[in-house]
Amino acid sequence: MSDSIASPQNKAARISLVAACAILIIVAAIVAMRGRSAKASTDTYPKEISRVTFAVAGDVIPHQPVTQAANAAATTGNDDGWDALFADVEDVFLQADFGFVNLETPVAPKHSIGAKPFQFDGPLALLSALKSSGVKIVSFANNHVLDQNYAGFNESLDHLREQGLLFVGSGSSADAAWQPVILEKNGIRIGWLGMTRWLNGHRNPEKDSEPHVAFFPYPGESDGAPGRDEAGVLDAIKAARAQCDLLLVSIHWGTEYAPAPQPEDVDVAHKMLEAGADAIIGHHPHVLQPVETYQTLDGRKAVIFFSLGNFLSNQSASYVQGLMPDKTAEPRESVVGRFAVVKKDYGPAGIHTELADVGIMPIWEENNRLLLRSGRAKSPVIHPVFMDRQIPALQTQIDQLNQVGAGMSAEQKQQFMQATDELSMLKHQREMVLNRTGDDYVVAPPSR
Repeated sequence: MSDSIASPQNKAARISLVAACAILIIVAAIVAMRGRSAKASTDTYPKEISRVTFAVAGDVIPHQPVTQAANAAATTGNDDGWDALFADVEDVFLQADFGFVNLETPVAPKHSIGAKPFQFDGPLALLSALKSSGVKIVSFANNHVLDQNYAGFNESLDHLREQGLLFVGSGSSADAAWQPVILEKNGIRIGWLGMTRWLNGHRNPEKDSEPHVAFFPYPGESDGAPGRDEAGVLDAIKAARAQCDLLLVSIHWGTEYAPAPQPEDVDVAHKMLEAGADAIIGHHPHVLQPVETYQTLDGRKAVIFFSLGNFLSNQSASYVQGLMPDKTAEPRESVVGRFAVVKKDYGPAGIHTELADVGIMPIWEENNRLLLRSGRAKSPVIHPVFMDRQIPALQTQIDQLNQVGAGMSAEQKQQFMQATDELSMLKHQREMVLNRTGDDYVVAPPSR
């Protein structure tokens, strides 16, 4: 028989071998499938894919004494002293992906008509200091943006662009003012829309092609200045939400020095969230107002900072605890809000972007006006500090002086009394802040 012709025995052996291989392949496939199934069943969802972090603060107002405090702190390379005013709190902005404040002033040295009470004009160094302190985006939609008329408003926009600071609520035209700024980072698109409900009697230019502020006037409070009504604002929010994964809204609203939002603003805030906003960052009252968490009908978790309070100002500069009502100190109380925008994998439910890690850090505005008047200080000091940093530092100072005991010098006794008074005051102010916001949101400031 030729070698090329297989015997029946060889054919049977070959068939058996093929069958065995096939069985092994099938078994291996079944094992692999079971392995994948077992892995899938042990996967935990949701899984975080990426995140973007934010730190948000309230009103920055260059009152004349604030400018004087900056001038007194000026050294080479510190933005004419303005850096020093943010030095105690800047790390929270520097550690965030995006820091935000409400810039409640034009910056218009070329077209200035002057600054006076209730008419502001900040220096260029203020913008530079905000940027070097970690602020990357500002609201330029408030009741003071037109303090230096149209020319000063336009110049301010130019300076913001020159500094590389993003701004919301104003634009090169009426349509542009209502367009969101899109922040893209870590694969997440975050929209930010800004607007104001107050313009101090000012109005936008007649031509829509000229620079505008996004104006959402209260009914009957516009002094005849045209703006968008509630329906138009909600349409703008829906349109902005279609351009991003998550939407933030900055709004200048409410009643000055009111400890709580107006009922109509609460209603509008909820409508904004249902229209597509995920967080609302409020300012204008110059005092702190409550923080509200909210769940929309479509299941999104949202937050409203009704008013963050003053971040840098000269208000209530003469407050003394024990001599004045608590409300006198309120313009010096504020918070820095913190939150994250997180992209998560929910497995079979898909990829979703949502708000996370909402927190607040109580702030106190230090101001040494009374020490200046008494001659115990030579230079003005005005700057925000974290209460939860200042309180333990004061306690440490008091404990160290206590160890000296009866051997304290006259200077040490004065230091002890001053530190004890300041500690008592800050603890009380912290309690007042948390009475308004609740303590569920409190987080520690960054460690240094």
